[in-house]
Amino acid sequence: MVNIETLNNTGYGQLTDEELAEKCKKLDESAFQELTHRYIRPIFNFVRRYAQAEDVAEDMTQDTFFKVWKNIRQHKKGMKFRPWLYTIARNTALDHIKKKKASTFSELDDNENDLSFSDTLEDDGPLQPDLFDNAAMAETLAKTVGLLHPDHQTVIMLHYQEELTFDEIAKVMKRPMNTVKSWHRRALIHLRQLLKDDKSL
Repeated sequence: MVNIETLNNTGYGQLTDEELAEKCKKLDESAFQELTHRYIRPIFNFVRRYAQAEDVAEDMTQDTFFKVWKNIRQHKKGMKFRPWLYTIARNTALDHIKKKKASTFSELDDNENDLSFSDTLEDDGPLQPDLFDNAAMAETLAKTVGLLHPDHQTVIMLHYQEELTFDEIAKVMKRPMNTVKSWHRRALIHLRQLLKDDKSL
């Protein structure tokens, strides 16, 4: 994995992600280094949810940025860069899982638009968004999120940590926005129940 500490200041720090992506299309390696510097840690943290070990997550991260450089011309001018990047990261992580058969998701719904029992519950006490910014809760919350269904983990991470909109998340996950919103609601209900049951809190 690229070491963030060794990346030099490229002088491109004031440019937007989209402007850097356009420079990458012209094979500007400094622009690509700047994008890597901005996103290598967030992408590693994101794919780590799919990996069994850190070295696997490092491979996923490295492959993600290789694919970004290789396919940068597919990023259309005017398109937001971050959702496009996370789409590549998610697909790369899922490809690794399929190849290594490291994980099976037996709880995947046959029809993501069907309502589960949790959807019929009255959500009378959803988690507050600022809970995700509470440093004291960070470790406990990270472990608890790891207990969620993989799709629900992805929605929570992208929405609260990476600040993607539901529309952007829907594009990353290639699902209807109503499905993403349903997963988000299920995740919050499940998280609230898990945190309530955690005796350390």
